[in-house]
Amino acid sequence: MQGMLMSKAVRLNGKKIKRFARRPWLLYLFLLPLFFSVAASLFEAEYGRFLVKLGLFALFAGSVTLIDRGLSEGHRYEEAVICKAPFPYKSVGALTLGITVFLLAFLVDGAGVFRSLFLAVLTSAGVLLNYGLDPRRDKLPRNSGVEPELLLKSLNEAEATLAEIVEAKEEIRDPSLEQALDHAVANAREILDTLKADPRDIRVARKFLVVYLEGIRTVIRQYNDLDSTLIDESIRTRLLSLLEDAKLRFEKELERLRSNDLFDLDVQIDALKEQLKH
Repeated sequence: MQGMLMSKAVRLNGKKIKRFARRPWLLYLFLLPLFFSVAASLFEAEYGRFLVKLGLFALFAGSVTLIDRGLSEGHRYEEAVICKAPFPYKSVGALTLGITVFLLAFLVDGAGVFRSLFLAVLTSAGVLLNYGLDPRRDKLPRNSGVEPELLLKSLNEAEATLAEIVEAKEEIRDPSLEQALDHAVANAREILDTLKADPRDIRVARKFLVVYLEGIRTVIRQYNDLDSTLIDESIRTRLLSLLEDAKLRFEKELERLRSNDLFDLDVQIDALKEQLKH
């Protein structure tokens, strides 16, 4: 299990590096000369040109931000097994950047209409050729008998709860609790991956995920809210026991998903509800 966690951490770091490298840094660099031009107009008391340049600077920055957002959404789309196509941020950003370049060339540099239009088209086309088009096709399973909205909602809710659990884990300074929580989260993610590969059981598995993940999140938050002086060995032992039980039940849920044993699912959920009462 520890080796699996380490390999996932390495893959996660690799993805972060890849995302960092694929951001539109060159476009952000183009903001620097435009900023200096805005500042120069202000210092030279050319207030009319200053306001025009300031507005175009804001439009340029907004366009680059849209392109950056489009790249981030595209990365998430590539990594996701199931998702809807994102909003076309890159296309909108490329269009507004082209408009900005047209206005800069025409209003600031005094270029003719056709030359300004040529530069604008070249800019928009260059952005789309360099960074690619926005994804347009939804990644949704076909013939699974599951409503796409229910599937996406269930997976997104589970992912959000897992993210909150991981965030709450950062406040824990007990290595044993951290390790137990890591194992539970890893097992939960494996369940989600299984559901993404075969979402037919999402309706029943959703009940399991909601009860277990929200139960763990609630317990971890309550633990973090306790004054450290009030946390004794009995509290720590109970939490460790709960996390260990969650790990085992997640493993059973994986088996259930493969065997479609609904009775076993109800038994597990009832058992967890009883545990959380104490």
